[in-house]
Amino acid sequence: MSEPRVLGASREPDGPSPAPDTALGVWLGRICVAVAMLGGVVLVGIVAVSSASVIGRSLPPLFAALGLPSPVKGIPGDVEIVQLGCAVSVFFYLPLCQLKRGNVLVGVFTKNLRPRWRAMFDLAANLLFLVLTATLAVQLGRGTEDKFRDQDTTMVLRIPEGGAYAAALAAVWLLVLVTAYTVLRSALEVARDRAIGPPPAGEH
Repeated sequence: MSEPRVLGASREPDGPSPAPDTALGVWLGRICVAVAMLGGVVLVGIVAVSSASVIGRSLPPLFAALGLPSPVKGIPGDVEIVQLGCAVSVFFYLPLCQLKRGNVLVGVFTKNLRPRWRAMFDLAANLLFLVLTATLAVQLGRGTEDKFRDQDTTMVLRIPEGGAYAAALAAVWLLVLVTAYTVLRSALEVARDRAIGPPPAGEH
């Protein structure tokens, strides 16, 4: 008697079930989660600043129409805070996204292949991404040096831009390290004909 199939369940490709992630992958995962959580804190702060500024700019006309003094005001330079914070938070999310295979991919032609063949495609993509991230890290490092050397600041609040660049640079080098690990993980998957660690985001 055959086992009942769950309605809507996709057919898994032939091959063993995914193996647990390696010790290095687990260690990197903990670091990436902590960095991503820090990016979330930054993002929450951006939302708070933006909301307070919008409220502060919207209430004075209302109070003025009622003949009352406004108790709140907009936050000067809120756009600068949002710009710097968004840039930093995005870079903080990238390492975890790469480690968890969360990047957008097209699996129409590969989802039913054996793990080894799928890993070959992943290996090629991760190698290319490693080159791109390393190039980004080098160029961002040069930009960070320029920001500190020229002592560039934002126009309104005079916030030193070098600090935001340095934070983003640290996250990018973590991304390079994580991408190098995903290259190694893909190579192990090819050798073992078995997936390792988390499946692609579309298969969770």
